[in-house]
Amino acid sequence: MQTLRIGIMGCSSFARRAMIPALALCDDIQLIAVASRDADKANRMAAEFGCRGVAGYEELLKREDIDAVYMPLPTGLHEEWGTKAVQAGKHLLVEKSFAATEDSALAMVALARARNRLVFENFQFQTHSQWARLKSFMASGEIGAVHLVRSTFGFPPLPKTNFRWDKALGGGALLDAGAYMAKAAQLLLGLGLEVRGAALQMDEETGVDCYGEAMLRNAQGQIAQVAFGFDYFYQCRVELLGTKGKVSSNRVFTAPPDHLPSLSIETQAGNREEMLPPDNHYLNMWRWFAVTVAAGEYQSHWDILCDQARLLSEIRKAAGESARQRTS
Repeated sequence: MQTLRIGIMGCSSFARRAMIPALALCDDIQLIAVASRDADKANRMAAEFGCRGVAGYEELLKREDIDAVYMPLPTGLHEEWGTKAVQAGKHLLVEKSFAATEDSALAMVALARARNRLVFENFQFQTHSQWARLKSFMASGEIGAVHLVRSTFGFPPLPKTNFRWDKALGGGALLDAGAYMAKAAQLLLGLGLEVRGAALQMDEETGVDCYGEAMLRNAQGQIAQVAFGFDYFYQCRVELLGTKGKVSSNRVFTAPPDHLPSLSIETQAGNREEMLPPDNHYLNMWRWFAVTVAAGEYQSHWDILCDQARLLSEIRKAAGESARQRTS
């Protein structure tokens, strides 16, 4: 397989802390350049990781020695720069949420289809071995038929200077923490989920949603109840409730490479803790991305992006309808 050559658009702390170190461990990928609107910032990060620094995102996209772009920019910048990246012929690994609106997602996916480029949202938790084990309970019968998925992801308030509070940059709990909830429900219960109810609490100072809840249902009648927000005691859990038992994860979305995951399994026969091996889902994502680009079959991934954007849009719509009913 030909080495995939990567350019990084933006010098985010998450990219520096997690994604770039993992990229360096991946034999199938080569880091070519990192770009920032601040040339000094780009050069400092480039020196740290042994690549070229590029002043400006446009200059990064002009490079012919780059096959794909990793974009850790805020959601509000994705439509502009994601569109330009695909127009430049680059594959795209983009941080969540992929798009601020469903219309934006559909437009970018239509372009990706036309140019036959992979665009993928970086929910790296789905490549972790603990996720594979958790998901296995959906069909294994170990806890019977799973009727209910409960999931919570939230953390204590961030400073109001953080981009997550900036409406223009795609801020808000739904597009940040809530996107994980939609993705987990989609991965466990399938595409086409129906939003049966939702609520969002708005922050008066910033005008963005600071926490929320939703209930989702698939065609088979399985339910996902999800909660997310910026005002939580740290929560990062998924529970599967079946007819014969329950399984709970302890840190499923943000496990660092040295984390020892575990699952709590409760049945009528008793309770047990199942210890799982550590895994590097950042490295796993890079490997998956390189293999998938090389495979050249992107249709299912475009469909998944569109479905995720639809789901977030319908949660927001349902929450607005619920708020209007409460005030009428």
